[in-house]
Amino acid sequence: MQVVIHDLDEALFRALVPLEEEAMVLTADNRYAPCRGCLKCWLKQDGYCVYTDKLQHIGGILGRGDPLWIISRNCFGGYSSAVKAVLDRAVGVSLPFFTYRGGQTHHLCRYPRRKLMQVYLYGETTPLEESAARKMVRKNGWNLGYDQEEVFFAPAVEQFWERVH
Repeated sequence: MQVVIHDLDEALFRALVPLEEEAMVLTADNRYAPCRGCLKCWLKQDGYCVYTDKLQHIGGILGRGDPLWIISRNCFGGYSSAVKAVLDRAVGVSLPFFTYRGGQTHHLCRYPRRKLMQVYLYGETTPLEESAARKMVRKNGWNLGYDQEEVFFAPAVEQFWERVH
């Protein structure tokens, strides 16, 4: 199932982004409670967040998501604060145990590994920001359980679908 996390205006998103028929779309609109860091999703609730909003099952949603698309405004080589807040709630996608991958210590995945995570960052981007974004996305991909990560950059979100799809 395709999962999309985005920070776009809903009308612009619907007009621009081609979706699979059964895609799960999470609009990062700052209407979700922020992660409080209680770790109950790890230790007591098998990946489920204590908050009872649309992100309560974000671990399971991302655990089934393949491909995962993240569409975000570029913020100094990172995600917008709204997209980051959604991803912060996804800590339940992993387990509180460690493994060694890619020369670094990472958490074990709660769900089977998935194939592809694609990140689309729009807005002006410097070479330093692009480098930082590529490193961030690679590490996010490892932690979220994806085998491959791709990052695309464009000055405006409208340009992605001309270039990529």
